[in-house]
Formats: sequence, structure tokens, C-alpha cells
Amino acid sequence: VIGQFCPLNFQVQKDNPPDSPMFRDVVSKSDGCDGENVITVDLKEAVTLAREFDAFATENEFDAAYYNVPNQLQLKGVVFHESRCGSTLAANTMMAMNPMKHRVYSESSPPIAAIKACGELYENCSVEAGANLLRDIIYMMGRSNDPNEENLFFKFQSITTRNMDTFRKAFPETPWMYLYREPVEVMMSQLNVPQMRMANCVRSHTHSEMVSRFVARSGYRPPDLDDEEWCAIHLATLCESAIMNLNDADGLGMAVNYHKDLVHDFLDTVFPKHFNVPLDQEAIDRVIKVSGTYSKNRGRQGEFKADSEEKEKKASDGIREASSLFLEPSFHTLQDSRYNIRNR
Repeated sequence: VIGQFCPLNFQVQKDNPPDSPMFRDVVSKSDGCDGENVITVDLKEAVTLAREFDAFATENEFDAAYYNVPNQLQLKGVVFHESRCGSTLAANTMMAMNPMKHRVYSESSPPIAAIKACGELYENCSVEAGANLLRDIIYMMGRSNDPNEENLFFKFQSITTRNMDTFRKAFPETPWMYLYREPVEVMMSQLNVPQMRMANCVRSHTHSEMVSRFVARSGYRPPDLDDEEWCAIHLATLCESAIMNLNDADGLGMAVNYHKDLVHDFLDTVFPKHFNVPLDQEAIDRVIKVSGTYSKNRGRQGEFKADSEEKEKKASDGIREASSLFLEPSFHTLQDSRYNIRNR
């Protein structure tokens, strides 16, 4: 496994999370990651040397500033999601809570590579092997040369939900949440593209064994399914995986449904009680402020506007029927789960 390293400028994200909402934004704004300064090394060797150095520095009580010893951040919480359901808002608010002390990776590329490395059904390697790789990657991503940073958070890509057990194997004591949304609303967001067949949720059926198995047990034949139905099935496989992991995790996971006041679920329950990160009034004020801006603003002017009612009104019969047939069952199971934020 090869690892690529470059000096990242997290300050652009700390200063304005909606302007740099994704890891790729941070990379693009980091002068040290322009290609010439990227270092490529054997990952296992790098991790081994880093762990040895960190242990030696700790044992011998090195002066961190003098010897440039990185501090290891504490992984406080992780966000899995169905997509288009407030996950970027979650990442932005985790940063806004305390920009000085927090580091947030929003859909960064290294963890998803580890989580998917063994295959959707672990046909390439075991869940333990995937967990070991993920543990090494997050260890390296959690080393900080900023003495003010303390806490580490991740928002993973939605597809990682299918292999959530890899994360849970690697970090069995780390709390996480699964964000999801009312079926018609999330499908409207997913399919809001120039060509429906090119939507991520539609294209996934060409290379997903989980989707194939879902179709097989549903009694339908692939040629009989249209784009809306493929999208609903894709999303259902994510929700079903989340349900299984919620039940297995026995309280470390929390299901959170998207709604217009989602930020208050973060402030009242997820952050202080589930991720165990205390908030003072200044932190609350920063979170409220950042939640009033469109989460993927990227420099454009614009306030957040709830669109749930509009999506419901504009939904086609095809979207309504597909969501009812394939996605609503898992949605209702999440709503009724004992691990849902509303039922705890």
C-alpha cells in the first residue's frame, strides 16, 4: 500500500467551513500539495516509523516544540450518511464548535480507500485486514503539528456505510451517527442531475453485489427496473447496512433524521451527549452562525433555505412509487429504532 503525504493548510477550513467544506477543498488550497511537494512512500513503513518515533518521544519526555513532536488527536466522533441529508452541515458544525481545537476531515480520500479495500463483501481480504489498514491511516491523519488541536472528527463518504463494520472493528469504542432523510426528499436530491441515468445512486447497480442481492430477494428482474428504482435500491442498501450496524453497536451508533432544525439535534444531543464534546455559549453561537449558511457555499453568497416541502411537491410519480416500494421500509425501521435520537 502506497501513501502520499503533503503539508495541508487546515486554516482555510477553520476560518470558514462552508467556503472549504470538503477535504478536496483543503487540498486544493494547500500550496504544499501542488504535486512537486507530494511525498510518496510505503505506507506500512511510514506508519511503523511514526509509531516508533511517537512512542520514543513520549517515553523520553521530548520537548514537543523543540523536537517538533506531533500530538496525537483524540478521535471523538464519526459521521456516516445516506447522502444529501445534512452531512456537510454536520462536518461544518463540528469544525465551528471549536476551530482552534478541532480537526475535521470531510469526505477525505484515504479512509474510503481503506474501508473499500477488501471489497463490498470482503472478497479481497478480511474485515480485520481492512480495519488494520484504516487504523493505520487514521493514526497518521490524527498526528498534528498544531499544539492547539486536540479533537479529531471524520465525515465519511456515503458509500462507506456498506462497510461500516470495518470502521467499527478498527475503532470499537468510538461513537458515530448515521444521517438519513425522508425517502422522496433524498431521492429528489440524488436525481437532480441533467441525465438521471448518470446519478451516482443509479450507476452503482453496475458494480454492487449488495444491490444485486437486494434485487434478487425482491423478486424483480434487473431489466424490469427503471432509474428511479435503481436509485431507491442503492439508498436502501445503505440504510439496511446502517440498521444492522446500529443493532450490533448497541448504543455507539445513533440514527438521526434530517429536518430543518437538524443543527439543534447536533447541539442538544449528538455533540455533548453522544460525542462527549462540551459546548459553551461561544461554541453554540459559532455553530448557529455557520448553520445559517449553505453548507457548500464555496465563496458564493447565500443563506441556507429548507427545501423539503418543495421536493415533496415536485416529486414525480416514478420517484414516489420507487421510494415507497424499495426505500420506505428501511426508513421506517430507522425511525422506529431504539438507537434513533428521538427514541433514546
